[in-house]
Amino acid sequence: MSKILELIGFGLIGGTVYAYLGLITAKDPLGWPIFWSCAGGALAIIVLRKKRTTKE
Repeated sequence: MSKILELIGFGLIGGTVYAYLGLITAKDPLGWPIFWSCAGGALAIIVLRKKRTTKE
């Protein structure tokens, strides 16, 4: 389960970086929802893993 979360997290971080770079170059307003959803998903995974490690 943790390997799957790591892969999903890496994908979300990659999506965040890709959306941010797209926002810098193209100023596309559709990039903001993608950026914030990827950043929020990555943050949720970080919090979930931290709670699991402190629980164990």
